[in-house]
Amino acid sequence: MLADFAVFSAVWTFFVTLFLLPRGLAYALCGAIATLIYLVDWKHRRIGLTNLGIAFPKEDDSWRRRTLLRSYRQLGDLAVEMSRLGRLTSAEVRKRVRYEEGRGLENFLTAKQGSKGVLFLTAHISVWELLPAAHALHGHPLSFITRPLDNPFLERWVVRLRSRFGNQVVPKQGSLRRILRLLQEGRDVGLLIDQNTQVQDGVYVPLFGRPASTNSAVAALALRTSAPVVPGFIYPDQRRGHYVIRFYPPVELTRTGDEDSDIQVNTSRFNRYIEEVVREYPHCWLWGHRRFHTHPDGTKVY
Repeated sequence: MLADFAVFSAVWTFFVTLFLLPRGLAYALCGAIATLIYLVDWKHRRIGLTNLGIAFPKEDDSWRRRTLLRSYRQLGDLAVEMSRLGRLTSAEVRKRVRYEEGRGLENFLTAKQGSKGVLFLTAHISVWELLPAAHALHGHPLSFITRPLDNPFLERWVVRLRSRFGNQVVPKQGSLRRILRLLQEGRDVGLLIDQNTQVQDGVYVPLFGRPASTNSAVAALALRTSAPVVPGFIYPDQRRGHYVIRFYPPVELTRTGDEDSDIQVNTSRFNRYIEEVVREYPHCWLWGHRRFHTHPDGTKVY
């Protein structure tokens, strides 16, 4: 417990320091730290380059290394935005975060026309922690499913930040009943499905041409509740520190009556949205995660 508190204290001090620094200087500091981590973190660098080789086989090693380094620096930008979540205001959000024209708020509002809540599908792309906060400050709070951090002090701090604008944090373990209740009450529920999933919690569907064990909860919930599924992501705007929210139209689900098959088909469809955004903004994804670790034939990718 003492070690957990020491880690929390160090992290809290770092984020307070970032907050006190001018934004440009904070970006520069986090960019330098991210570059250093990239150089010394051989394990995740190897994982990231392997993933980039799977996703972009036609690109050369130089391009993959540059893209991976940019993704590390993008995590530095995430740290800067996280350091400012506690003081974020509606005015600041409206200045720095906009909805994409033609693929923005109108698609979300179309899905909200019914009486039930929306299933909000997203991924660890760009400054993903800013997405629900910005959307809430635009008047649309949601509940999102997370796996609690192992450090209880960090977990309480992060939950306070995430909940500050009317959003609710729902622990992943045993969350099904609560999700169903939230949807019935008309609340929107967000889930990230871009990370490797244990076999019992997912299905194998294509991602970048490879079978990827993918969380099947969104498809199962949508089929059970008829809640609309809206893929939504945040990505960098042209000016640093400015971002764009993209919402796709509600996904048309396949319903054949064969639940297992329908979950497989619809989850595969969801992955295509993630793949599209990652291909468009390859430097914004979390490449250091072992996305293809679980494989149907037991093949070891990493």
